[in-house]
Amino acid sequence: MQINTENKHFQGNVNVARRCHECNEEALGRCPDCHMCFCQEHFPKQQHSPCAEKQMKLAQTQVCYVCGIPVYPSQWSLSKTTHYVDQSTCRGCGRYICDDLHTRSKDEDVVISREGLRGHRYQYVKRYCDMCSPLRGVGGVKGLASTVTIIGTIVAAVFFYIHP
Repeated sequence: MQINTENKHFQGNVNVARRCHECNEEALGRCPDCHMCFCQEHFPKQQHSPCAEKQMKLAQTQVCYVCGIPVYPSQWSLSKTTHYVDQSTCRGCGRYICDDLHTRSKDEDVVISREGLRGHRYQYVKRYCDMCSPLRGVGGVKGLASTVTIIGTIVAAVFFYIHP
């Protein structure tokens, strides 16, 4: 008899669900920027206070580097376990680019995050601008620069090691 009451008490404590930071409902995903738990309604950046305030402060700097129109980094949920994240930045150079005119290519990177028995699927939109799209195999302009730096350092080290 003692074992059954302890077992019921133990099961009640284990079934504690994560709660939304905004409304205290069941949380379905974590924001990739602030890492807080949110429900499907508050998961978009414009719907929860830490990221919405940050995005409002950066509104003047979040413009396409080519044409200057404002871009809006966003994230949304299609279901309880599928979340999309679009930072509106070029993966190769890190600058903001608009979706319609200056995004030359888009890819999606899928990350599955396991939290207990539940898994969440985060799909990150990877954009490349006109300049970085041909170089996306090496990581765009930044990837090319780091590759050239590493190769140059190795060549210089070998040269100074061999040369007396």
